[in-house]
Amino acid sequence: MVLACFAVLALAGPASGQTDARGRIIDKVVCRADATQSYALYVPAGYTAERKWPVILCFDPGARGLVPVERLQAAAEKYGYIVAGSLNSRNGPYEANLTAAQAMATDLGTRLRLDRDRVYTAGLSGGARVATQLALLGLAKGVIACSAGFPDPTDGVPLHLAFPFFATSGTDDFNQLELKQLDELLEERKAAHRLTIFNGGHEWAPATLLGEAVEWLELQARRAGTVPKNDPMVQAAWQERVGTLPAAAGPERWRALQALTADFNGLMDTTAFEQEAKILGSSREVKQWQKSERALLKREQSEREELNELAMNGSPAAIQKRAAQLRQAADGVPDSAEHQMARREIAGFTMNARDLTRVAFEQEEYASAAGMLEMMAALRPGQSRTYYDLARARALDGDRKRALAALKQAVEAGYGDRPRVQAEPAFKKLAGDAAFQDLLGKMNPTGEPGPTEAGAPEGSRRP
Repeated sequence: MVLACFAVLALAGPASGQTDARGRIIDKVVCRADATQSYALYVPAGYTAERKWPVILCFDPGARGLVPVERLQAAAEKYGYIVAGSLNSRNGPYEANLTAAQAMATDLGTRLRLDRDRVYTAGLSGGARVATQLALLGLAKGVIACSAGFPDPTDGVPLHLAFPFFATSGTDDFNQLELKQLDELLEERKAAHRLTIFNGGHEWAPATLLGEAVEWLELQARRAGTVPKNDPMVQAAWQERVGTLPAAAGPERWRALQALTADFNGLMDTTAFEQEAKILGSSREVKQWQKSERALLKREQSEREELNELAMNGSPAAIQKRAAQLRQAADGVPDSAEHQMARREIAGFTMNARDLTRVAFEQEEYASAAGMLEMMAALRPGQSRTYYDLARARALDGDRKRALAALKQAVEAGYGDRPRVQAEPAFKKLAGDAAFQDLLGKMNPTGEPGPTEAGAPEGSRRP
């Protein structure tokens, strides 16, 4: 079924009413065969049914398919790509994402003439895992992965990767550690890969960087022979890359030379640059830089593990102390390694703790839930929903005093939904307590929506 849906991309021609959208973004296209599925679409201004066109299928963790289409528009126009972004695919069950991908691929195949040999996928966070999964199934010939990698980053990376993989990560992205470790693994396995770090967070890469990603896919297609090698695009890209090489003979130039020779090997004469890269790679400066990079990765991994252990088994005082250290580093010298690492650790813990806390509540492991919420509250003070859930966990764990203290913090931070608190089973045993009644008196008697914040245990699928 999946293969059939994607095979139709190469067979179908354009239907009437779609080619009039050339050169502009369509915010929403409803799938003809399934009106519950839709996608955003960009068709290049020069589109014609006389030839087949490459396509990028995009997946966002919040079903915001328009975002990647907008950011890829300039590159799509420059290189002649059709871009579609699902408005249904989101963090959640894999089957639902596969259904969204099938519906989008099928509908595109009925409207436009697409090239099955040049179907690519792009995604952000959980959407990047969807994009990569489709490539692992053989349904995409290359991937642009923003802020996440493979569905199973531990054991799910093939020994021989059959498709090029371009990854991006922000300086403050909590998944950067995963992507750097993946980059090292793909380098060892001699896969066609690239990781580019930009100044940002856990987000779609900027339009300029996505343009670089599309150009990189173009080069990979030429190296693979999918597209003729000798064309003006290769020459223009080569001249630009050579012209922008860092001048100083250090780690940055070495990295740029490595990328240049990997991308253009077989397309241009890279001999001189390969020799220079080899010499620089053996220099003391580059070796020291590599050693420092490995040490930073090892340290970040270790600190994340220690943070999780502290949340599960540490004392409140130890949790507060470590959280204060991280907050101080996160507020420290901007763009320093310490600053960025602390921001990633805080964001990573709070993101992953959402799911863990929800599961702990479901399994009635209230002490574990309380430990994680205690850490979240310490890392990001002032979030009323975190304090409210901490109060619930403490109450369910039988700790009346600390439950009331957490509920007081929630009220002071702005939580005011009295009917919800009164109806919460966790607080049933506190109903006769004067302190509890006093807190109720400070809340809104008619109720109001509780804030949805980083500490909320409802959570989402792993990003």
